[in-house]
Amino acid sequence: MDHVQPKMRGGDRSGGNLVTACGACNARKGALRLADFLRADAVARQHFFGHAARHVWPRILRTLEEDLKKGIRD
Repeated sequence: MDHVQPKMRGGDRSGGNLVTACGACNARKGALRLADFLRADAVARQHFFGHAARHVWPRILRTLEEDLKKGIRD
């Protein structure tokens, strides 16, 4: 399981903020913000938007998409 919006950034354990992720992707993502991870990894981005995004709450998905467009990095 992976938090779309990390708990340390205000995310919660609700069903709309949790997605499944393979162990390798979860390990590669580490403490990165999801937007930064997806921006850097085209395969993970394709998998997320092709499979996991439909299970993410709209408000969280909107924030992720905005972050990807803006190129925000912490």
